[in-house]
Amino acid sequence: MNRITSKFGNVIRIIYNNIDKPIDLDEIALEAGLSLASLKRVFKEAVDQSPGVFIRRLRMELAFRSLQDRENSILETALASGFDDQSAFARRFKKTFGYPPSIAREKINIVSELEYAKLEEPDFVELHDLSLQSVTEVGLYFESAPRAWKKLKEKLNQSELTDDFSGLFIGIGHDDPHEGIVPENKVRFSACVSHIDRNIGANKLIVKGGKYARFRYIGKPNNLGLAYHYIFGQWAEKSAIKIHRKKLTFIVFERIPMTLKEQKIMVHVPLI
Repeated sequence: MNRITSKFGNVIRIIYNNIDKPIDLDEIALEAGLSLASLKRVFKEAVDQSPGVFIRRLRMELAFRSLQDRENSILETALASGFDDQSAFARRFKKTFGYPPSIAREKINIVSELEYAKLEEPDFVELHDLSLQSVTEVGLYFESAPRAWKKLKEKLNQSELTDDFSGLFIGIGHDDPHEGIVPENKVRFSACVSHIDRNIGANKLIVKGGKYARFRYIGKPNNLGLAYHYIFGQWAEKSAIKIHRKKLTFIVFERIPMTLKEQKIMVHVPLI
């Protein structure tokens, strides 16, 4: 895990811990041990966004989920999102989603309402069971995924890290925080490798075979959430083929991913 990735994960944790309060970027930078200029540079390198844009988007996503829960009033949601009053929250919400907060309660699939990266139509493949060796970490995705990949890499020998290696590097996110069952800081991420005969001292995991939609995405692993928003939102709503929600979606990387480096990524989504 490089320094930028580590710093970004630390900043994200600080933001989540303060999301219900007015956030001052100077204070966030100070707590993270960064200058304001360095904070902005970290966000640019990590997710190609300014910290302000990232925080506003995160607040609106969390607010949308809270409104759908129906236990909180719009005012309570506004205050929990760091707004001083309901009207300011309503204006920001409408600017983000195109409709007032009251309409959010009528939406069935929250993911279809979130910012996304439009992908080309997938191809469809039949896969056999895939045996993997995996390392699983728990926490915020921006922290758990880099930790899992770092620990997996430490278990591999040099020949398994070269371009000549014929195995697959696979990432699996086990939990969807948008469902409201598992909090954002408790999601599980598994970094996996296939086609290694020796026991590398990792857990065993099997991805069940069957029919999958294979989506291609070119970008930074840190921004994979935008691809997921499209697949499980826009694509899932218009597709006649239904996603198998009880099987694992998995991601195939060209190599052990560096969260700040663009690469070709294939997202495999199980189908019924």
